[in-house]
Amino acid sequence: MTGTNLAALGWNDRWARKQQATGAVGVPARVVRHDAVKVMVAGDHFVQHATFSRSTPLAVGDWVLVDNETVTARLDRETVLVRDTGEFGTQVIGSNIGLVFVMFGADRPLKQRKLLRFVAFAGDIGATPVVIVSKADLVDDPNSLVHRVQSWIPGVEVILTSTEDGSGVSDVAACIGTKTATFIGESGVGKSSLVNALMDEDVAWTAEVRETDAKGRHTTTARELHLLPGGGCIIDNPGIRSLGLHAEGEGLDALFPEIERWALSCRFRDCSHRTEPGCRVRQAVEVGDITEDRRKAYLLFVEEQSSAATRTAHRERQSSMRKEAASAQRARDSSDGIP
Repeated sequence: MTGTNLAALGWNDRWARKQQATGAVGVPARVVRHDAVKVMVAGDHFVQHATFSRSTPLAVGDWVLVDNETVTARLDRETVLVRDTGEFGTQVIGSNIGLVFVMFGADRPLKQRKLLRFVAFAGDIGATPVVIVSKADLVDDPNSLVHRVQSWIPGVEVILTSTEDGSGVSDVAACIGTKTATFIGESGVGKSSLVNALMDEDVAWTAEVRETDAKGRHTTTARELHLLPGGGCIIDNPGIRSLGLHAEGEGLDALFPEIERWALSCRFRDCSHRTEPGCRVRQAVEVGDITEDRRKAYLLFVEEQSSAATRTAHRERQSSMRKEAASAQRARDSSDGIP
């Protein structure tokens, strides 16, 4: 692929205003590939490698300004896809994503807790979550899975797909439209097959982007953005299935709006919705306005968020202590005349 136009990549008047606000020199382009040492950008009929400052980290999906093959500015991100890497903190692996497809296979048990976690994650980054039930041809009644998901997450869009017979692929493409989308889900749910079906072929920005493993299958070797033939973009990402829930709360609130609404009337502002007197959430369960399954799922998510916040605070303390220790060591070396 030698180049494309900005509109196909998702450029619009909103991004043009952000460009003007930077005051930086350069032409607009989008980061379409990222690996450990370089980025590839695409703009109006050009695709090229570009250098960038380590003080301004980039991610696939970023809009940037490029001058003489150098990134001069990054436009403010609208959404950020973040992976929790445990003791190493968090890592931005994609940006400016409008849709997150949460995929699970119809051929395996449906895990409510994991599904809710991924849907909440999508909402939390500011994207629209859409659930995809893949491999629908392998079960007798895939619609029962759709009904189950909708009972767990009222209002979420659910799409049945099968890359074997092609069903649902056009529905996914229509859902994407001109947006930028990505996929999350467990290994083996058919993400790569669906991406290839949407692309109509294995497409890469350069021949070196994809390699072949010992079994002859294509494997993504760098974070990458693909253009769909009918419009819109897909961000494909190695390791995206290992996402940890890195949430600030908005996705959780959107996932359980009825609980949040009743919680406002609880007697105590810090009500845990477990045993406190005057808990309106438990009262709503008793009269059938909220199901007990929904309340339990909500409480599990609150616990996960609390645990994640504790881990983040611990990492920040450890990082601060290391910096203080290093600074103290430098001061001691300086007083001892060590260069």
